[in-house]
Amino acid sequence: MKIKITLTLALLLAFTSCDQISDNYWEKKEQENHTSPFMGKWVGTYSGAQVGTLTIEISKSGNITGSLGRTEVDLASYVYDDGTLQPVMSNTLSFTLYGNLKDKKGTWKDKDQQGTWTLTKQ
Repeated sequence: MKIKITLTLALLLAFTSCDQISDNYWEKKEQENHTSPFMGKWVGTYSGAQVGTLTIEISKSGNITGSLGRTEVDLASYVYDDGTLQPVMSNTLSFTLYGNLKDKKGTWKDKDQQGTWTLTKQ
C-alpha cells in the first residue's frame, strides 16, 4: 500500500513539474513575440523650472532609452501596454519622468525642481 501511495505521489509531482515547465516555455515565447504598442521614437519638450528637449526610443519589448536635449543625459525605463511609464530615470542626474504615453504627457522632477513634459511619436 505504501508503495502505491508513494508511486501515485511521485507521478503527481512529475506531471505538476512538466506542466510548470510547459507553462514557463509558452510564457517566454509569448514575451518574445510581444510588441509594445508604443514602439518607436518619441520627441518633445519639458518645461517648468528647467526647459529643454526630450527624446525617447521605445523598443519592441517596451524598454525605454532616451536623452535630454544637448546634455545627452541617458534615460532608461519601461512602458506598460496601457501607456503608463515606469519612472524614467537618468543614470547621472536625479531627473525623473512620470506619466503616460497614451496621454503623451506627464511630469518631471529633478531634486527640488519640477515641471511637465509632452511627447509626440515620430
